[in-house]
Amino acid sequence: MTDVTQQTGTAGQGSPASAECPNDDPLPHARFTLDGVPEKERYDLWRDSISCIFEVEAEREIRQGPFEASIDANLFGSIMLARTQTLQQRWSRTPALMAKDGMDHYMIQVYEHGDMLWETSEGTRSFPKHGLVIFDLAEQVVTRTNNFSNLSLFIPRSMLDEQLKDRGSQHLRVLTADEPMVHLLRDHMVSLKSLSSQMTARQAVEISPATIGLAAACLNAVISPDDPRQTSGASMARMTIIRRLIEANLGNPELSVDWITGKVGLSRTKLYELFEQLGGVANYIRRRRLRRALIMLTDKSTAHLSIYDIAMEASYTSDAAFVRAFRARYGVTPGDVRAAGHRLLVAEGMKTPGVDRRHEAWVHNL
Repeated sequence: MTDVTQQTGTAGQGSPASAECPNDDPLPHARFTLDGVPEKERYDLWRDSISCIFEVEAEREIRQGPFEASIDANLFGSIMLARTQTLQQRWSRTPALMAKDGMDHYMIQVYEHGDMLWETSEGTRSFPKHGLVIFDLAEQVVTRTNNFSNLSLFIPRSMLDEQLKDRGSQHLRVLTADEPMVHLLRDHMVSLKSLSSQMTARQAVEISPATIGLAAACLNAVISPDDPRQTSGASMARMTIIRRLIEANLGNPELSVDWITGKVGLSRTKLYELFEQLGGVANYIRRRRLRRALIMLTDKSTAHLSIYDIAMEASYTSDAAFVRAFRARYGVTPGDVRAAGHRLLVAEGMKTPGVDRRHEAWVHNL
């Protein structure tokens, strides 16, 4: 089994907080591996570890065979880049998992080998060779992979959203390698990982804003012709304006279809058409209000607010109605989320002797 303190060069460095003080120590590095773990325990250990982001399922012959998986992660200031290698599986982010972990990140992936498939209203899609796919980890997703190796760049929403022209249409965006900006971002991610062993913590903090800026430039510059959300520049501009209006007024009890149409000068029919791909205007507003409430329940700065206060902030007229809607969305109650203190727990209770699992705490505490 590997000595995890030697892998990072900074013993005891267990959370991104240590990366906030740049120094000449090696770049923070964590490597989860199943080497040395008994075969019958490997899959269960992997499933428990990766549940910090995804719920996974694998066929019986894969689970019971010589299962293999590894995650090699580095912290670059306030972002994380990780190489994942494992076998064929099914991956999902469910409402219950989102409520449990409270993550509010974007994840940009590139596959070095292997493939990923997922279902859309237009049919099955696959990962474009040398391309990129963007995940909004506050949204549901179900995918399938064969044996693969990929790179995942995790960026907190708060660090990327302000630079994006369209914040609400990033989930499962597919960017093909035909675009030069995609090449730039992909090559940058590959270079960062290959050079990580030579970089210092100070250099990592310096490169983080440039990496986020490049990611934003790529997402803003690339138009995906086969993505119905981006076929019309005018429609995309309207959607951006409307979503920002909604986001700024989630606590406004007057927020409704009629209120929005009055503010933006758009007909109800056109508004319904714009939001059809997102499940409708009312559903979109409801999801965003509940998402905001989830963040408030897991945020230390709002710990003084009661569940009733948070219900009012989410424009519910009673805490009972709020609890019912929250449970329907996430499968747990607001009290469950607050009582468990999920954001604090992710950094604790994860010590498996001889196995480096710090990436689990890192990704949640970015």
